[in-house]
Amino acid sequence: MELQDYFILFFLASLGMILQMLLKAKSIQDKAKKANLEFSFREYFFDDWLSHAVSVTTIVMFLFFVTEAINFNQMVANYLKIGFAFIGYSSADIASRIFSVVNKRVNNAIDYKTTQADEANGTTDKPTPTK
Repeated sequence: MELQDYFILFFLASLGMILQMLLKAKSIQDKAKKANLEFSFREYFFDDWLSHAVSVTTIVMFLFFVTEAINFNQMVANYLKIGFAFIGYSSADIASRIFSVVNKRVNNAIDYKTTQADEANGTTDKPTPTK
């Protein structure tokens, strides 16, 4: 493989990572909006820096194994591009689920508000029906 191929794989994996980040940010934004909470994409991007760093590190780590994968089976080369897009997306998703600071903040704020509402309504002893 040439250096250019590694850059293409990194680019595709980065696109997968960015796609996941945008979908996650939209999901958190929708959740915050429903709960009447403030949300900032900028805050998400900067406060969840650890998730993003873990994703980039995972992508770089997989780049080191490309040669071994191709040497193991030449057919692997046919699937590297789609594989790296998947690696970028899934590494960002897993890291986000584990390390997302902003999502935890939104969930905590929602929990606080619902606890207050339950206490005000006297419904702390039973769950709120979903229908």
